[in-house]
Amino acid sequence: MMRSLAFALALAFAAGTAAAADVYTPGSDKDPRVRTAQFLAGNKRYLDAAAMLEQVQGDAPQSRLAPAFYRDLADDTLYYGMPARAEMIYREQAASSDRRTAARARLRLADFYYTRGYFQKSTAELTAVKPQIPSELLVDWQDLMSRVLMAQGRYGEAADILLQADSGPPAQTEFMHYNLGVALIKDGRVGQGVNMLDRVGRLTPVDSETLALRDKANLALGYQFLSTDQGGTAVPILGRVRSEGPYSTRALLWMGWAYLAPRGSRQKKVEVGDESAEPGAFNSFATIGVLLRPGYIDSDSIYRRAKLAPFHLSGQAANEEAQLKQALVPWVELVNRDPMDPAVQQGLSDIPYILDKLGAHIQAQQFYERAIAAMEETRDRLDQAERHVMSGRMVTTIVRRDVDAQDGWGWKLKDLPDAAETFYLQQLLAENNFQEALKNFRNARQLQRNLANWKGRLGELQQSYRNRSTQGAAAPAPTPAASYGPAFSATEDPVAAPTLQMANRLSGSDSSAPDAPQPDAPVALQLATSPSADRFVGPYERMDTLRKRIDALLPQLAAAEAAESKLLQDVAMTDLERQRVLNEKLLTEARFALARVYDRQLKGGN
Repeated sequence: MMRSLAFALALAFAAGTAAAADVYTPGSDKDPRVRTAQFLAGNKRYLDAAAMLEQVQGDAPQSRLAPAFYRDLADDTLYYGMPARAEMIYREQAASSDRRTAARARLRLADFYYTRGYFQKSTAELTAVKPQIPSELLVDWQDLMSRVLMAQGRYGEAADILLQADSGPPAQTEFMHYNLGVALIKDGRVGQGVNMLDRVGRLTPVDSETLALRDKANLALGYQFLSTDQGGTAVPILGRVRSEGPYSTRALLWMGWAYLAPRGSRQKKVEVGDESAEPGAFNSFATIGVLLRPGYIDSDSIYRRAKLAPFHLSGQAANEEAQLKQALVPWVELVNRDPMDPAVQQGLSDIPYILDKLGAHIQAQQFYERAIAAMEETRDRLDQAERHVMSGRMVTTIVRRDVDAQDGWGWKLKDLPDAAETFYLQQLLAENNFQEALKNFRNARQLQRNLANWKGRLGELQQSYRNRSTQGAAAPAPTPAASYGPAFSATEDPVAAPTLQMANRLSGSDSSAPDAPQPDAPVALQLATSPSADRFVGPYERMDTLRKRIDALLPQLAAAEAAESKLLQDVAMTDLERQRVLNEKLLTEARFALARVYDRQLKGGN
């Protein structure tokens, strides 16, 4: 008995809980449609999530929903790449939301403007939100504001903001330290900027991003010393760069130049003001400095790797001979890499210059011929890349992966197909202006594909309605029961329209009820007038209206896709033209240098 009672109570409790869970306010966190939208947004399906939330709002257009609902709607529309709609929602919610939520929303909006290249709008948004920024978001504001100012060339203002951020908690990120170093150098405060870049160049990386940042800082710092004739200081800095990485070829090229540059004087360290007492040591076994160790320089294997016959340098001072031999070391390593890389081609031209200067004319001639062949092949591949860009293949090749991804604003090009146009545009593809135009192109194409699919589905549904209407018209009319209400009689001709005849008396009513009508009372009924075809709005008509809206939107999206494709082509062609100018310059120099070698051989002189 007790078990039965306990079981009954448990069932009642479970039923009550389930009933309570079914009760929710539309647009609240318990709304299953809102939860579905949150799930979709968590999987980066921002378009589907925004459409779901718009449907929730459309079902209750006059209702004021929860603030979290509007925040989710604004985030989803912004993340997919629709700032106008998101901005309107953010503006409406800024006054009613709490300080932290409103500040986060405006920071996201400013970040979107910065990424899309609208620097003035981003600056205005950040300036307006500055007085309301809570302390936990201050570093985010300083980071974004400094990047926006640097993009506009306002390095002094950016450096001052980053210096303020570095003086107190919370701590800056390593990326902010790098930006601070660059801003200080650009602003003329070279000593402090060099010290900051040196700190970033010595950091212990925790992931691939910080590892790339460390290489980038060392490359920038090495170039700074090289450009100021401080070759002796630039060499060990460039030696910190990884031997295999996105910056390795340029580091090898510049290291050879650093060996030939003036040694310079000893550099004095200029403190920024927040240095630790014991800076971390730089430790890595995958750097250029470890690869090109001192024993490597003194070995004759350098000539074997460069396919050179060993020769003795003569006619040069001892210190100049050592510099020339040291410069050959990184360049010999460099020229064994991808010959299509501009840094490799530059190295192919630099090695024979040194060999010719040292009197090894035959080997210089061989290297010049090798360099010319690589540059001519690069020129042919640049021509091929330009043809692919102009034909539209470049953009199609890039976006053919993840075609259904709805990442929108957050979408990133993670890998590149193996094609000529993508090889020569690797640096361009990492720039914001190209990436954002590429995202707009993807979104326009994706929306066209979705609308075309919906148009096809609506057409299938309308066809099913027409089929049912045809079948219903061809079916024989059923015989009505004589005991109910109006009696219907059909003519003998099944094709002709049925004739309706109203009964004179009600039948089948319960006369015992107090308010029941009398059986013999006359019936006064009148059929309602059917609505005209142009006023009736049913499922078929609503689908027809949607199809017309889709037909109007598809040309607009096609025009937007064509405009973004044209923009991408123009940007790509500009970058390819820049590479072509560099290639022609190197090719011309190599040909003239080779002609000088031939001329010297014909004259029989040295």
